[in-house]
Amino acid sequence: MFGEWNFPENYENGDDLVTFANENKYKFVNVVKNEMQQLGSVKVVMAAKAKFEKVNVSEDGNEEVVVMEHYFGDNVRVFQNASEEEIKEEYENFVDRVNGEIENWSEAGSGWEFVGTEKAYVKVARYEPLRGGTYIPLPPNLRNKKAIIDVQNRKDNECLKWSLRAALFPAPNGKHALRTSSYPTNDGINYEEIDFPTPVKLIDELEAQNKNLAINVFGWTDRVIVYRLSTKDKFVPRINLMLTELGYIRHYSYVKSISALLYDQTRHNESKHSCLLCLTGFSKKGNFGRTRKALQRHKRQANENRNAKGN
Repeated sequence: MFGEWNFPENYENGDDLVTFANENKYKFVNVVKNEMQQLGSVKVVMAAKAKFEKVNVSEDGNEEVVVMEHYFGDNVRVFQNASEEEIKEEYENFVDRVNGEIENWSEAGSGWEFVGTEKAYVKVARYEPLRGGTYIPLPPNLRNKKAIIDVQNRKDNECLKWSLRAALFPAPNGKHALRTSSYPTNDGINYEEIDFPTPVKLIDELEAQNKNLAINVFGWTDRVIVYRLSTKDKFVPRINLMLTELGYIRHYSYVKSISALLYDQTRHNESKHSCLLCLTGFSKKGNFGRTRKALQRHKRQANENRNAKGN
């Protein structure tokens, strides 16, 4: 079940999300409640799309308005025999979190000005505990990016292990990269107390017991979203993973090229440097030094925003 609501254009900036959320609270509650009655346990994802603008001034004094759209998503929530009040409370918590993130972006001095929230959606699906093998093919639009090595672990539920091995021990000459037989089973990683299949939250523990392991996890909802970014020292090389879903199965694969993964994330489909904190792209065209400095400034600001939200 998928529900989507567009925001009226006459809502005032800063108030539109809260106002709209209050007016549509029971629409959301009813979507979740009705699906829960039919399916039993359900998993729910909520998200809102916000629009920002920034004025860039060129060296010759000309001003250009840059527009950015950003999805503020939420982790998957599971409801089982939940009351209407519990569903409503979870919805209100989501609205508070998103509104706080939007305020942080607007007030952090990065130059981005909040214009308005364009739409919100809720996605509800049957929830069942993961079991058996966890291999699933990549969605076509994601596969066509040719950015991912999706190891075909058809006989076990350890896709996380195979994805990390694909990153750490590339298949010789790039041949048979989708086969588990191309990778060593003795990978030197400490998996003690790690469950398989592995929820994203357990990657914190995996990183903690492996000092040279730093893992980012992205997701896919017809566009790339961020599930997790490692907070380890920047000198620890990052391993980027993609987490995809099919029904109740969740599957990790290895992102071999972030540039290829994100090149069409905006309407400018050229090669670009990307900020992984918010998936903003910076074109590689033109002056490389200027682009790199802009990206570095943006990353510092995005990281400060992220740290502020964690305090």
